[in-house]
Amino acid sequence: MKKTLGAIVAGFVIQMTGLVLIHSVWLKQDYIITAAVWRAPEAQTARIWAMLLGTLIYAAAAVLIYIRGVEPKPWAGQGVRFGILVALVTVVYSSLSGWVILPVPHMLVVKWIAGESVLCVVFGLVVAAICQPVAGNSENRNLKIENR
Repeated sequence: MKKTLGAIVAGFVIQMTGLVLIHSVWLKQDYIITAAVWRAPEAQTARIWAMLLGTLIYAAAAVLIYIRGVEPKPWAGQGVRFGILVALVTVVYSSLSGWVILPVPHMLVVKWIAGESVLCVVFGLVVAAICQPVAGNSENRNLKIENR
């Protein structure tokens, strides 16, 4: 349980930090150019609670999914694989859907996919590192039995 909560907290911090770096630093100029499409900064700030809540739910759900699918294999490979799969299910889907709905340049969508996919892999690695099974732990034996 401690590992799960630790992974959720770490995942939330990684996710929020990465999102700020991607959207407030790297893509800042892209958003200035497309300002007519977005809410005013004050309106965004008033809704920041929704982003925080969504990110917390995302981190918790992703960690719980990871824990259910972890295998007795090296954690780094599992973390990368998990991050890629999360990116495909969340980032690629939402970015392409957003492009259909919003009048934004296709290169902005490519940047969304690239930046947030890298973030998903980092997230996956952090979760895998925290949630890796401890050798000799009874959970490991149960995991090996369940995966046969």
